Amino acid sequence: MFSEQITRALVAATLSLVSMAAARGQGKAITLDGRSANHPPTVKIVSPKSDGIYEENAQVRYEIEVSDENDGESKFQEINSTEVLLIVRHFSRPEAAEAAMSGPIADDPPGLRTLRTSDCLNCHTFDARLIGPSFARIGKRYPYSQANVDSLSRHILEGSLGVWGNIKMPSHPQLTAEQAAACVTWILKTAADPDTNYYAGTEGMFRVAVPPDSNAKDKGMLVLIASYTDSKGMQGRDTLRIRIQ
Repeated sequence: MFSEQITRALVAATLSLVSMAAARGQGKAITLDGRSANHPPTVKIVSPKSDGIYEENAQVRYEIEVSDENDGESKFQEINSTEVLLIVRHFSRPEAAEAAMSGPIADDPPGLRTLRTSDCLNCHTFDARLIGPSFARIGKRYPYSQANVDSLSRHILEGSLGVWGNIKMPSHPQLTAEQAAACVTWILKTAADPDTNYYAGTEGMFRVAVPPDSNAKDKGMLVLIASYTDSKGMQGRDTLRIRIQ
């Protein structure tokens, strides 16, 4: 009886070691109990190159690569590109830009998180018209107020028609009232910020924009922050800066 228990234990240990070795061969990290450990996705800004110099108003092409052990590879179209976000933020002072690049990864605000993970980006972009108006344009039409938050939240939850032309906005019953309100709050408070622009997708173009109140002699720099949150809730990011002349 005792020898049978030892045999079973040895067989189980052997099978566990085989499984761990196989997982390691696939590039997966293993915890002590034999389970695969989850790591943040790898995000890489392929272009533009760090510390490149660009003229004001230049059009710059960007490309982002994402690799995640759960979700796959962006180069094989396994990653939903609308969930890859590029934030382009203008800084006048080098020390402020450095702090933004080296600081810890912060969670997305609740409203932005919902916008990224729902179907909102199928019809809207941050700064250009798609099927519906851009978030920046919505923010410019509707000043932030509780009345506007309540009204636009109802549009998200119940749908609307005729507010922005003849295109019907579908209802979103899968969202809670709190999530809808958080989306509207983020749009009205943040989307029209002149220092920051947002782009969804693994590739595209952005303009080298300098805020009107910037110092004419020193136009500052842009910090690019690319991020992706995987299906396990782990976020990866990459940052770089480009200079404006």
